[in-house]
Amino acid sequence: MIEAAIQIVRLAEGLPDDFEALRHEASAESYRFIEGLREEWLVGHYDGVDARFVTFAAFREGELAGIGALTPDPYDPAPDLLRVRHVYVRPLHRGAGVGRMLATALIQQGLELVPRLSLRAGDPRASAFWQANGFQPDTGGTRRSHLLAR
Repeated sequence: MIEAAIQIVRLAEGLPDDFEALRHEASAESYRFIEGLREEWLVGHYDGVDARFVTFAAFREGELAGIGALTPDPYDPAPDLLRVRHVYVRPLHRGAGVGRMLATALIQQGLELVPRLSLRAGDPRASAFWQANGFQPDTGGTRRSHLLAR
């Protein structure tokens, strides 16, 4: 079986054309954080002025398969820390490596900018996924569940 081509693209001009469909799928699964990403785009956080705000989209066979972002950690103002946020892979594309490739892009970009990355895993599956990608559980008193340091 031939794997479907997955392409990771750093977004600069705006959200992908199929973002609304992705947003509706996320909402149907009760994932509200995609709405937060949309709102952050609308107010200009990802306009390129602050290099710490980064969004990647994953495309599989040309279709928007997932999305994820890096931002300053809104719950911990440490200057050496960014937060992995708004990561979502559409149900049809789960299990195909999309999440892993998206996570790799976010981690590589984040660790180029700062020595530590944080995130909040929403459930045990997400926790296991992020731990498989190098994050360690963290109970440091902030609203994060995991931390990765280079």
